[in-house]
Amino acid sequence: MRWKGHRRWAIFPLGWICRRQLRYQDPMNRKQRRAEARLSGEGRGAARPVAAIAGWLNTALAHQRAGRAADAERLCNHILSIDPCNAQTLHLLGLLEHQRGRSDDAIEHLRMAITRNGRDPAFHHNLGNILRARGRLAEAITCYEGALTLAPNSVDTLYNLGNTHQDLGRPEQAIVYFERALRLNPEAIELRNNLGTALQDVGRLDEAIDCYREALALRPEVVETLVNLGSALRAAGELEAAQACYEQALALRPNHLESHIGLAVVLRDRGQLEEAATQNKRALALVPDHPEAHNNLGIVLVDLGRTEEAIIHYERALALQPDRAETHYNLGIAVARQGKYAEALACYARALTFRPDYAQAHFNRGLALLLTGQLEEGWPEYEWRFAVARYDREFDRALWFGEPLEGRSVLIHAEQGLGDTLQFVRYVSAVAERGGRVVLEVPPSLVRLARTVTGASQVIAAGDPLPAFDCHCPLLSLPRVFKTNLATIPAAVPYLTAPEEASAVWAERIAAASGLRVGLVWAGTTIGAIDLRLLQPLWEVSSISWFSLQAGDRSGDISLLDSVEIADLSPWLTDFAETAAAVCQLDLVISVDTSVAHLAGALGRPTWILLPYWPDWRWLLDRDESPWYPTARLFRQKRAGDWSYGIREVAAALTQMGR
Repeated sequence: MRWKGHRRWAIFPLGWICRRQLRYQDPMNRKQRRAEARLSGEGRGAARPVAAIAGWLNTALAHQRAGRAADAERLCNHILSIDPCNAQTLHLLGLLEHQRGRSDDAIEHLRMAITRNGRDPAFHHNLGNILRARGRLAEAITCYEGALTLAPNSVDTLYNLGNTHQDLGRPEQAIVYFERALRLNPEAIELRNNLGTALQDVGRLDEAIDCYREALALRPEVVETLVNLGSALRAAGELEAAQACYEQALALRPNHLESHIGLAVVLRDRGQLEEAATQNKRALALVPDHPEAHNNLGIVLVDLGRTEEAIIHYERALALQPDRAETHYNLGIAVARQGKYAEALACYARALTFRPDYAQAHFNRGLALLLTGQLEEGWPEYEWRFAVARYDREFDRALWFGEPLEGRSVLIHAEQGLGDTLQFVRYVSAVAERGGRVVLEVPPSLVRLARTVTGASQVIAAGDPLPAFDCHCPLLSLPRVFKTNLATIPAAVPYLTAPEEASAVWAERIAAASGLRVGLVWAGTTIGAIDLRLLQPLWEVSSISWFSLQAGDRSGDISLLDSVEIADLSPWLTDFAETAAAVCQLDLVISVDTSVAHLAGALGRPTWILLPYWPDWRWLLDRDESPWYPTARLFRQKRAGDWSYGIREVAAALTQMGR
């Protein structure tokens, strides 16, 4: 797997909540006042000014509704000086205190109101609101549930219960309450919107999209719902439709920050990097100190190769929001692009301080450790690849950690690319030495060749039915199992051999070639392709017979060359056993970092590998040899994207080899 940033774009809040007006119970009628008098132990001769209290409470409510909170609070305190247990007044005082920033006092007075009169659902509901605002979410849920017991059809309480479960990361429970509320009030767009966010959180994208569209059918001008629909469409891969949503939102509200940010994300997804950068800059023009916009602009600038500018924005984002793990992670990617791997490791470590389960940060930290030769520290972090790429097979058999097998069978299953499999089948013999039967599962194109590996009792093709086995281990976890470091890499070659029947055919096929016989591969699935015209310095070396080992669509590139004769072997390269037999008839293989390079190295053949400026972790740094392949020589780019220096080095080495 290539070292690349699995960067996560900062996510703006999906849900928007129209905060309901807090409801207050009407002033008590005569019957309620008499009941209150009895509860307070007053008898018939009580002299308290009940009517006056009711009037004062009405006045206090009027003050509160008119925004005169201080006047309302003074009246409440006056009432309570006469009737300290008046539940309605305790409730209103608590709401006023919360409104004026004294939430602890508010909570105390609302609890007193509930103690005095626990039958009013508004008391429980509003206490839940205040507790939720204070971040005491579990207590808020208890209050809302109490309110719901008293008023089972309260849409407001169902809505807030759903929102609070969503706050707690419980979208499944939130969905239950939102759906129940919608049955009572089908035209509440806030409910449809927030139900959509909960459905999106559990991966039910089609239903989320339907919710947002239903909300927009009721009120098409709601920008927040358009933004949420854009987010869901992007998650569903419908990028053009997502872009249209963000653009519609901006047409309605040109200065809507989240719409600019969301549109920038989609533009980047669509490869429109300059346009994405422009949108992020527009977001920053609206809010210059917005950390997510700085972070997201940094990501696009890295994509554009403007790493130094990106670092400035990451650092600004961290100055504004120093505890954001994603930005530390993104900064690590940027400084790694500058070759500052120690700084990158420090950035990943800081990201993990703030988010210990951050899979991408663990994984990229592992890649950086491996690239810098710190193998024993790197292998455990490399195991986070399963959380990042989600290709864990999840067998119902135990994972093998290297303990003696004592006759048990172990399934070693290939993962990732063909080159990875070719590199790490070298460990199969060491597994067999632990005293068990090794079943090796590889891609179909490798089956015939993999049967030449020492220690494999059975080789099967991926996708075929599996035989019985007792335990298993992913192929690329074997270096961790065996605690491999630079000094203990099992580097004996060859550990693969070409089948005899294929070798005989290829000996006849290539026998007539004169001079130095050189195989060439110029394109790979992850590195891309080198334009064959850039290899002109190689074509100028005399006494070379060139053979194309390039498979797939790029094999036809040789037709672009007018004056160079390259024998195309691709029609006969039907699997890796055939390719191995061909390689063994050559004097040298020159390849980009792709499966044929690993094959030639595993066969112990002279192999020259052209590496990009940012190499894969297995090739390490600043060296022209490989501890994995003793017969390999490495030629590295000196500048990103520039093959000229490495090609000149190869041409010079070819000239020297031909003398």
